[in-house]
Parts: sequence; C-alpha cells; structure tokens
Amino acid sequence: MTPTTLAEAETAWSSVFGDGRLPLGRLRRNLDAMMSETPVPSSVPVASDTIADVPCLRVGTGTRTLVWFHGGGYVMGSPHGYRAAAATLSAALDAQVLLPDYRLAPEHPFPAAFDDATAVLTALGSADTLIAGGDSAGGGLALAATIAARDRGAAVPSAVLAVSPLADFTASGDSFTTNVGTDPVISTRALRGLAASYLRGHDPRDPRVSPLFAGFHDLPPILFLASDREALRDDAVRMHATARAAGNRGALSIHPDACHAWTLFADLPQARRALAEMTDFVNGALP
Repeated sequence: MTPTTLAEAETAWSSVFGDGRLPLGRLRRNLDAMMSETPVPSSVPVASDTIADVPCLRVGTGTRTLVWFHGGGYVMGSPHGYRAAAATLSAALDAQVLLPDYRLAPEHPFPAAFDDATAVLTALGSADTLIAGGDSAGGGLALAATIAARDRGAAVPSAVLAVSPLADFTASGDSFTTNVGTDPVISTRALRGLAASYLRGHDPRDPRVSPLFAGFHDLPPILFLASDREALRDDAVRMHATARAAGNRGALSIHPDACHAWTLFADLPQARRALAEMTDFVNGALP
C-alpha cells in the first residue's frame, strides 16, 4: 500500500529495517520493494542507458535533464526501485530523469560511488537545462559531485536539489540527539555502520563523503529540504548557512510534518508541497 499519511510512511520505513539485524541482501530487497509499491504509469517511458561507463535508467521526458542520485546510505537503493519516484519528478519538473546505478558498498567502498557520480556529471557537460539532485545519501552525493566539478573547473549543473541530504559522516549535528526518538531511519549507530561499509577507515571529514565540510562558493543555486523530525535536519541547516554566507542564491525548507526523504511517498500531501517547492525553485533558477 502506498503511504498517504505520515504514520504510514514511517511504518513503511520501519518495515524496511525490521529489528535492525537484517542481512544487507534482505535490506536491499526490502527497500526496493517499498519503493516499487507505487506503480510507474504506463505512459512514462523507461529506458536503459550508459553514461561514462555507469549504467543508468532514463525515466520520463522533458525539456530538462535531472540527474537524480538515489538514497540508501551508499549500501542500498537502485534505479529500478526509484522508477516511480523519478516519474513523479519528471512530470513536475518537465525533465527527463537520469538515475545512475552507482556502485554500492561494501562490495565497492569509497571512492566508487563518488567516482561514478562525478563521471556522470562530467560526461553530461555544460547545459542550462541540467539539474542535479538526490535524497539521503544521494543528496550528499549530488552535492559532493557538483563541488568536485567546480574544484576541477568543469561545468556544473544549473541547480541542485538536496532532500534530507546525508552530508556529515561525523554525525556532529544536534538533530542526531534531539530527534533520536522521531527518526525511524537514521541514527548515530546506523551512520557508524554505513561509515564502516562505505568509508573503510577513510577520513569522514573528507568533503567527497561529507560535503558539509566543503566550501560552497561559486556553486549553482541549491535547495535544501529536510524534515524537522529527522536526524539529518542539521546537515541541511548548516550547509545552507554556509552556502548563503558564500553568496549562494539557494533556499532551505524545513518541514515540521514529514519524515526522512518523505518526497519519495508521492501520495503524501507533504510530498506534494515539497515537490511544488522544488518545481518553483528550478523554474526560478534555470534560464
């Protein structure tokens, strides 16, 4: 059943993780199953593609291109599971959505996901109609890849959308403590587990894995969205403050009645409101 209330959405998230001791293969299947409960409209084209040797799915049509990096803590998630979410984004943003199938840990630890993300953005090059975005780990990955492109002097997207971005592997935000009882997805303990799989001892303050610690100068407009109830709220809040201090024309939207990555549940009224914000932001950011 596709969630239509916040309680149902949180129950859906809880069903993915079970008792917290499920093997990774089961977690991956659970996440894709939850994501696939919403059907993809038959009128929406879905096609396989390869960009810079990275397998991708192209979903929908439009005058823009949105590269959307899926969530899943760098260990779960897939373009297949994100097809319905991509179809919703495509219709709202007038964009063909490109879903990179970046490599996952622990089979492929850092920098595999980062390398795949930067390769895709680099291959797409410069376009006024190019947007980058993602949710959770995908939001952090979209930011890290965009920042890396800027640092290389390469073309960057015209706008970035970061939903509940996982952007600080040190878990230093106050919301990890204040929201410990209201987030069924992310916790300090869970983040340590993800770090063990993805980072394998790599510095968690490296901006390529924790863009919170990057410079935000000379970047395209960034829209940060987060729930007031989630552990990652302060990742978005602090990055937005840094970006604004650097002159970024972006925005921050904190939703008090949402959960982690709530935009994935298209039938939630809260998701529709967030999607409208994303649409207005992109329309204002792009030429």
